[in-house]
Amino acid sequence: MKEQEKVFRELKKVTRELIRCGLAEEYNYPVIQQMDIVWEKYQNISLYLRNMDYSTIYDEIEKNHNYNVKLPDGGIIQLMYRFNRTGTELISHRSVLPVIIRADYNRDPEESELHHPYSHITLGGYKNCRIPVDRPISPMKFVKFIMEHFYYVPSSQLEFNFEIEGIVAFEEHIAEKDINKSRIIV
Repeated sequence: MKEQEKVFRELKKVTRELIRCGLAEEYNYPVIQQMDIVWEKYQNISLYLRNMDYSTIYDEIEKNHNYNVKLPDGGIIQLMYRFNRTGTELISHRSVLPVIIRADYNRDPEESELHHPYSHITLGGYKNCRIPVDRPISPMKFVKFIMEHFYYVPSSQLEFNFEIEGIVAFEEHIAEKDINKSRIIV
């Protein structure tokens, strides 16, 4: 099975689990659009929202239902994955719970004044916060991380199934300069 299909199936599985346990107040099922896995009602608004504060970005995302899942407390989860033309290799991903945490991956090194680890976590609105991660993060691992560390009490009351099996297992991809830094190991 191609990586793109595995990620797509895992996204559907985690979406159904969030709906089943009552944590998806509103939701859009994942869809494949050429090389990308996004969600129904997806709109690429990142360019015109660049450099805006998080509250403006959040309002725009919420107004247009531009997310995978909206949680009961207003938290929003966006899970986007891009693959090569054959669907066999992950090119990039972006997993966002606006305001709190974002997980990014880009297979190719970014040209920038600041070092961009291939896979990294960004916290809040801190412009230069890029915590290295040892590999791309699968949809299931990202959602479990959010449930365990931000929604543990509500998700345990709503019986989120932490034993649910993931389908995707990405290979390690970390730059040499990030190996000796403190980092997240998935």
